[in-house]
Amino acid sequence: MSSLRSLFFLMPLVACGGIVDHSQDDTTDAGDGGKGRVATDGGLVHVDPTCPEAGPPATIHECDIADPIASCHGHGGCYPIAIPPQTKCGSETYGTACLAAGTGGQGAACGGKSNCQPGFVCLITGGDTECAKLCDLSAKGQCPAGFVCGPIDVPGFAACL
Repeated sequence: MSSLRSLFFLMPLVACGGIVDHSQDDTTDAGDGGKGRVATDGGLVHVDPTCPEAGPPATIHECDIADPIASCHGHGGCYPIAIPPQTKCGSETYGTACLAAGTGGQGAACGGKSNCQPGFVCLITGGDTECAKLCDLSAKGQCPAGFVCGPIDVPGFAACL
């Protein structure tokens, strides 16, 4: 359960580039097609000379997570989403969307035809997909016993992991 990593909405990502080890450098040359020098933190750096600088990811805010049923006007529940890039050098899109509401609570299997209830999100775990309660990182006592509130792959959102 502690290895929850991604939203079930993620499809296989389109890969581009590779990993370059510049553990001895503070900067590295991005190559002929790149954007020049890329700062490193002394570890592995992803450099893709074929993709231009993508900029910040796009966001979609179709509904309000704080009011997950009413903000969807009878069309399911509001859930955080992460949409993978649709092109080789595209960026992810993050935000919220009205999706079919289910009945799954904390730890319930999800994906396919079984969805989580509003206020929960379907996450990929180490071996399966499970519902996890959405929570606020700045508040205490929101998660069931044995779970802690932790960030998920959609920026600005957290769940009981």
